[in-house]
Amino acid sequence: MLVSSWLVRVAVIVTWPRSAHSDDLDSWIRVAQQLRQGANPYVTTTIVKWPPFAIVVVWAIDHVARALDASFFTVMRATLIGAESAIVIVLYFLLTRFAPRRAVRRLLIVGISLNPMAILFVCQHENVDVFVGLFVALALWALVEYDRSAVGVAWLAACLALGLGAFAKTVPLVLAPLLVPGFRAASKLGRVLGVALFLGPVALGLSVVYALAPKAVGDNVFHYRSIRGYFGVTGLLRLAGHDDLGGVYDRAFTSVLGAVVVALVVFAWRRGLSVRTTVLLAALLLVALPALGPGYGPQYAYWYIPPLIATYVLFDGTWRRILIGFFAVAAATYVVEYAFVDALGRFLIAFFDESTLMQRISGRLSTPGAQTILRLPLFIAFLVVLTAGGRRFRADARRSRTGRAPRELTHS
Repeated sequence: MLVSSWLVRVAVIVTWPRSAHSDDLDSWIRVAQQLRQGANPYVTTTIVKWPPFAIVVVWAIDHVARALDASFFTVMRATLIGAESAIVIVLYFLLTRFAPRRAVRRLLIVGISLNPMAILFVCQHENVDVFVGLFVALALWALVEYDRSAVGVAWLAACLALGLGAFAKTVPLVLAPLLVPGFRAASKLGRVLGVALFLGPVALGLSVVYALAPKAVGDNVFHYRSIRGYFGVTGLLRLAGHDDLGGVYDRAFTSVLGAVVVALVVFAWRRGLSVRTTVLLAALLLVALPALGPGYGPQYAYWYIPPLIATYVLFDGTWRRILIGFFAVAAATYVVEYAFVDALGRFLIAFFDESTLMQRISGRLSTPGAQTILRLPLFIAFLVVLTAGGRRFRADARRSRTGRAPRELTHS
């Protein structure tokens, strides 16, 4: 699995023109320069939109690159490939509990090692979202272990993994319902520790940077909602000439999402969650954010790729065919947009930079309206996954172990 993954990525790195990289890489290089000068990127730039995990990663990459006399781009790629390899290892140990090793290896080779979405992300896009996928995968692994052994340390490990995921980007906070069954079974001390591990990293990280720059952090982090108008509902609103309704949709989505998370917390408290529903719920919540949220970025794919792949071995053949169709549509979309969209690195233009035709195609596809249309099949595929997944969640929840007594949190 890992060898095939590394070989493909090395081949891309060797053959890809160095100009084929997204604007995000340029942004992180600028952040590294600011850190080198002793400046606070939350104040001197508008690039940093999340807790300071990314700043720590960028600082470390910059120092390693200078120590090795290598480019920031090269060390960034190596870092992301390393995190991606860790995801493969975690998913392997997680999924071999439910499927034969050979089947799991094939799944991971196709789902990650040879997946164009993953390849383009770590070789061309260059952002820290892969760490969100890693922490989510670690949390699911810990929750499966807790379900099997009832050892409270496993549940606490899941709390920490999701807490670190939220420290990377705040989105894993929506996965709080996954922790509720363990919280219900925990002792008072266990509950305190679980909440501290889940909320502590992001609260501590943001409190420090907020104390240093309250206005900048308030404007750039707390009020940040990603960029709308390029995908899904907000993109279609812009195409229809109703871009002014984007803010209304933003507030409505946030309210609905909050209500859904609260409802899921209540459900998990009353009825618990089976292993299947836990993994599926993680996938659906992380799919819903880029699919239906007010803002979209193709780098968000690594939020949902690990849990979505994990569901492949847990559900029926129809669900597997739906996932195959989804990833086929997503991969085709990603290849086209990373080949032509200016902000994503347009690798095809890097190969044929003197082609007037290619330049015209790139210019047209780099507009918000064209990107919305290009991504329309992906938006529909998202809706199919959410609908089919929601039906399976409801069906599996009805069969969950409702009569099982809550576990007591024990420490070992």
